[in-house]
Amino acid sequence: MAMYQTRLTSIVPCKTAILLVDVQNSEISMEHQQKTPWYYQQITEICIPNMIHLLEIGRQLGIEIMYTTIESLTRNGRDRSLDHKLSNIFIPKGSFEANVISSVAPGEDDIWLKKTSSGVFNSTNIDYVLRNLDVEFLVIMGFLTDQCVDMAVRDAADKGYQVICISDACTTHTQERHENALRAFGGYCRIMTTAEFVQEVQNKKQYNNGQQKNSSLSIVSSLQPTKLTMIVTTDLTGITRGRAVPTECIDDYWSTGCGWVPANSALTPQDIVADSNPWGSHGDVRLLPDRLSRVQIKNGPDPKAPIFDFIHSDIIETDGKGWDSCPRRLLRQEIERYHDLLGIKIKAAFEHEFILIGRQSMSDLPAFSLRAHRHVADFAEWLVAALQSADVEPEMFLPEYGRSQYEITCRPTDGVAAADRAVNVREITRDIARQMNLHASFSPQPHVGATSSGVHLHLSIQDLDGKSIMYEKGRRYDLSELGEHWAAGVLHHLPALCALTAPTPVSYMRLKPHHWSSAYACLGYRNREAAIRICPTVSLGYRSIADQYNLEYRPLDATASPHLSLAAILIAGRLGIQQKLSLKAVTDIDPHELSDDERKNRSITSLPSNLFDALNMLTNDNDFIQELPKSLIDTYLVMKKHELKITSELSEKALCEQYARIY
Repeated sequence: MAMYQTRLTSIVPCKTAILLVDVQNSEISMEHQQKTPWYYQQITEICIPNMIHLLEIGRQLGIEIMYTTIESLTRNGRDRSLDHKLSNIFIPKGSFEANVISSVAPGEDDIWLKKTSSGVFNSTNIDYVLRNLDVEFLVIMGFLTDQCVDMAVRDAADKGYQVICISDACTTHTQERHENALRAFGGYCRIMTTAEFVQEVQNKKQYNNGQQKNSSLSIVSSLQPTKLTMIVTTDLTGITRGRAVPTECIDDYWSTGCGWVPANSALTPQDIVADSNPWGSHGDVRLLPDRLSRVQIKNGPDPKAPIFDFIHSDIIETDGKGWDSCPRRLLRQEIERYHDLLGIKIKAAFEHEFILIGRQSMSDLPAFSLRAHRHVADFAEWLVAALQSADVEPEMFLPEYGRSQYEITCRPTDGVAAADRAVNVREITRDIARQMNLHASFSPQPHVGATSSGVHLHLSIQDLDGKSIMYEKGRRYDLSELGEHWAAGVLHHLPALCALTAPTPVSYMRLKPHHWSSAYACLGYRNREAAIRICPTVSLGYRSIADQYNLEYRPLDATASPHLSLAAILIAGRLGIQQKLSLKAVTDIDPHELSDDERKNRSITSLPSNLFDALNMLTNDNDFIQELPKSLIDTYLVMKKHELKITSELSEKALCEQYARIY
């Protein structure tokens, strides 16, 4: 290695390596955000942007890019240094916390050294690697300035490297500690800002207010990203689609909305517009945003992710009239019928099961276990925080029965907001997973033989003063007469409802006996094989039984539109009330264990076993189908038949894989 008389020796890019120290997810955790907000802000707003720019410059100049992170070699951390054990510093092998922050993630051929102590020169072979690379200049940045960065600087200097520390790409828990550290180890290195380093390696003479003239590489670009807000509709397939507009211009859209195409409602889940739909290439409609439905989540686990900002909308005609094929409008109209015709308001909540893909060793964790929760606790905490930020009112996150399967529940709410919340849960869950390099799938059958994932819709009926009118103590199961009529209506029309609430070919891989998802049209008290379950109530804590009392609709999954599903179920229940239907299909045992004659005597019928049969039952249920707008149901039937056509040749394996990707 060459000998140098001064630390001001010009940097030679081909003899230089950039080392990122502990730039990993553990440093941008929810705990740091809450307990050390200055540190979190420095990382996300100053250090990471500077690192991104330095990496861009470094790669263009052929500078070696290297990473070191804290990560145990074992899952229980037995290989950690004594200091890390005493300090309770533990980043498990293969954990999310051990990964480099995604916005500065290593390239395919970058070198990444895992260390089990604070000093990279103590617990890795970095010196050996650097000498093999013929590196003389080592540029260091990362966290914490006064700990692991400090050790890297001093050790590298002692090993004979020319060390440069980038002061505005390092930080620690407080500004005072950061500045003290720079002063303390300044004698071992050159301390430079990002701008100074870039200027030197590019051999430029000056910067103007942090911007490099006559170059595409500038420390602060004059062009900044424009924040966007998406105006969305969740369509007949349960997929949320829409158009994004500049957030600063959103006031221009409250009264006029943005353009949309009628034929979009005929899109299959595979994004093919169904042939022979009622619209073809003709017509225009508008997406009119609902101010009260806006979701804004300012940050997540990826500090570089843009604000998550979207607004639910109603689809309207260009003259402002409601569009009959809008599922959100259909739900609003049905809730108004309950209010105006029956003096009833509805409370509802959707519970969602999903699987999480992409984390090592998830498939061997016990069902419902603490281990299964802890394995994704970082994801769970970010998800709950994001749902809280979006006013979804999450109640519980829990590991489920299936491998890598989890469930999120939220509090009930009124009307259209309940279906909006279901969309919010799905989209926010997917987005948090994406930011953490995971994939969340809500498909009812993620793969052949897997435990199925469903959506459980909890419904309660109240008078206009908010008093429960579904509960009546002393009656059968304490279910009121009105509640019986309502449940009877849903069960009577349930075979047709399945075409809307279990609306894809994979839905019927779930609706089978002994799957706790329902295969028969019946009501049961705390019976998870029943299509409608009377949910348990508790008398602990002086809670009102009437306020807790609710029915759970189970043959529903996340390939269904929440707005269309809830509207359809409410329509069936209303018909039961108006026609005073009797509730006969009741069982407290698994209906599959009954004989055919016993099921017949109790008026318990089988649910359709495939989507084709369900669509036929929907078409033939005249009382029910005439309650739906003709244009909506015509579009739906054409679209679903086309979906069946394009999936008819797929094996079960291919079918599961396709819907797991889509949903």
